[in-house]
Amino acid sequence: MLNKKKSGKSLILFVIVIAVMSFAIVFVSRIFDNNGIDKVQEEAFKLNVYEYYLEIEDYKTQLAQTEGYSDENFNVCGIELKSVIPNIIETDMSKFKIEQGKLIYIGNDEQEKQWTKEVRI
Repeated sequence: MLNKKKSGKSLILFVIVIAVMSFAIVFVSRIFDNNGIDKVQEEAFKLNVYEYYLEIEDYKTQLAQTEGYSDENFNVCGIELKSVIPNIIETDMSKFKIEQGKLIYIGNDEQEKQWTKEVRI
């Protein structure tokens, strides 16, 4: 009789362990799923682009206080972007330029180009 009670508890414990392991497997697979990774990359890229927009706007606000400033003459590319966007990532300096006061994506990645279009302030 004692063995029957033990086997009942063991069975319940076994079912709980199986349920927890199933949940863990699903959770880990979602973390490492390509769609999840792509989504994280997209959000990180968009966040960077949004910050670049904000820094450009701050810079333009400072320039607007000087006489003779116009967006038409505000063109920056390459390493000079660091003076306008101090927090720009090194690899992004070759992907972006400022043309007539606007951030323009000039890289080759179509997905990043689309993400840049989706970010607006």
